[in-house]
Amino acid sequence: MSSTKPNTLERLHKRSISAKDIANQFWCEKQVELSYLHGFPPTKAMDKGSAMHQQMQVEVYRELPVEPETYADRMYRTAYENLATLKTLSDSGMARELKIYGSVNGYSIVGQIDELKIRDGKVIIVENKTTSGSGSINPLFARPHIVQVMLYRKMLEDIVTGKYTFRNMDASYKLAQMRLSERFGKGLKDIGIKDDLLGVAAIYGKMFDAILRMPELSSTTLVHYISRDTGQAVSDMEVEYDEGKINADIISAMKYWTGEREALPVPEEEKWKCRVCRFFGSKCTVWWTG
Repeated sequence: MSSTKPNTLERLHKRSISAKDIANQFWCEKQVELSYLHGFPPTKAMDKGSAMHQQMQVEVYRELPVEPETYADRMYRTAYENLATLKTLSDSGMARELKIYGSVNGYSIVGQIDELKIRDGKVIIVENKTTSGSGSINPLFARPHIVQVMLYRKMLEDIVTGKYTFRNMDASYKLAQMRLSERFGKGLKDIGIKDDLLGVAAIYGKMFDAILRMPELSSTTLVHYISRDTGQAVSDMEVEYDEGKINADIISAMKYWTGEREALPVPEEEKWKCRVCRFFGSKCTVWWTG
C-alpha cells in the first residue's frame, strides 16, 4: 500500500501560512520550523518590540467593544476592525493594523500590515521593525523585512486586481457557513450593527469592497526602523515593489511548505546568526562544534 507524505502544513497542523513566517524563512528556515515544533517563548527584545507595536496600534486603533466567543465571532471581529482601519485611512490618511488574506497556489496566506499611509494620493505599505542598533541596517538583517513588506504589497494588489476575491476567501474559509454565537450577535445589535451586516460573509464582503475603494497602491513600500531602547525612529528604508522578485521568493519559500524539501539551515557563511538562536546547540546542531 502506498502512502502519501504529508506536506509541511499537515505536519505542523496548520491551515494557513503566515506572511511573517514566509519572510522569516529568509533569515533561517530551520528556525521557523523549530519554533512550531518546540515553541519559541518571546525574548526580552521581542517583548519590547511587541510593546512598542501595541502602543503604536492603540493611537489609531478602533477595537470592537463586543467580546467574541467562537471562531466565527473572532473572524467577524477581524473584518469589523479592518473596516474601521480602512475608514481611518480614508479620514486621516494613515491607519494601523490591517489583517490581510491571500492565496498562493491554492494555499491560504494571512498577514497583518503594520501601517498604511497616503502619500501623493497613493497608499504606501509600511512595516515597522525594532532594532538595537542606531546606524545603517545590515542587508542580511533587512532581507526578511523586505520580503514581508513586498508580500503584503502583492497580497493587496491581488485583491485590487481581482486575483484574490471575496469568493476565493469564502471558498477557503467557508464564510457563508459560519454562524455567530447568540451572545455575540446580540452584542453587535446593541452597538447598532444593522441586520444586513450581522453575518460573517456579509461583513467580509463589505471589507473587500472597502479595499477596492482605496486609492491606488504606491509602488514604493517602506520599512521603518525604531530603536528598541528609546522608541525613537532610527531609519527608513524605501523598497520599490518588484513583482518578479517577490514571485521568485514565494516560489522558493513554498517548496518547504509543500513538502518538496526539508527546512534549510542558514548557509555556512551566515552561521553567525546561530549565536542569537535559542535552538543552536540543542534542537539544531547543523553548525554545532561543541
